[in-house]
Amino acid sequence: MKKTLILATAVLAAALLIPAAALADDPVSTVQADIAKLKSDVQTKHDTVVADAQNLETDANALSRSSDKKTARQTIKADVQKLAGDWKSLLATCLVDRAQLHKDVLAAKDAGVPKKQLRLLVRQANLEIRLVNLDMRSAVAEARLAVVKMRESFVSAGQPAPSVTTPSTPTVPPVTTP
Repeated sequence: MKKTLILATAVLAAALLIPAAALADDPVSTVQADIAKLKSDVQTKHDTVVADAQNLETDANALSRSSDKKTARQTIKADVQKLAGDWKSLLATCLVDRAQLHKDVLAAKDAGVPKKQLRLLVRQANLEIRLVNLDMRSAVAEARLAVVKMRESFVSAGQPAPSVTTPSTPTVPPVTTP
């Protein structure tokens, strides 16, 4: 009797552990985890870049009433470098996440996951990420406009405008499912 109870307990424990292990290796859950990580990193990029852009915009608006061109140039240049540096470093993180997602989507397809299911997951994530990126780009565009207005204020005051390049907007193609 005792042996049967131990055997039944062992079988029950194995039955509980096997689905848990199977879930950990489930290709769909792996893709969902990759999407969650990508979304998290995109949101971090958004928050950081928007904060940098708002700082640049605030400085540009404050310096447009200034007559000190040298200070304006140094301040705007530092803000632009911080914005561009943060954007590029966080973009690299997002690109690594995208590559991992793409690899896991291909592995899920090889494992027999229906193409429709994967396409839906990736499409929804793409749309959410695009929305966040559009908001981030609009904040950068507002900062860029503030810098242009600051330059115009120097020109209208009879001073040459400080020559500081504004950050360009890098383009990244969306993740597609082959």
